[in-house]
Amino acid sequence: MTALPVLYLQEAATWAQDNFEISVPVNVSYELLEEILAKRLEILISENFQQFIFLLYRTDVSEKRVKQILENAAANATDPYKSIAALIIERQLQKIASRATYKQDNLPDDEERW
Repeated sequence: MTALPVLYLQEAATWAQDNFEISVPVNVSYELLEEILAKRLEILISENFQQFIFLLYRTDVSEKRVKQILENAAANATDPYKSIAALIIERQLQKIASRATYKQDNLPDDEERW
């Protein structure tokens, strides 16, 4: 993981909690968030694959990278959950960082933001 502010990780954890219906401690580390999310992904993939696909789409994760992870896991007889969780977290952190970079607070009203 790249060095991003702790605030970004907290925002990503809150997002994951809301979207993946998981319980996340307040001061969660990247590794713990990855582990918690991986456990949830395992359940989703085995019990509700459609919901898993929907959440990947909603997160805007690269379908190609997910397929690569799944193929590698199948070929090596390993579980893909932590790798997919890391991919989801990284994508969410990218979006948070992007929003922070391009945030426009100094405009007077919503109409002028366009």
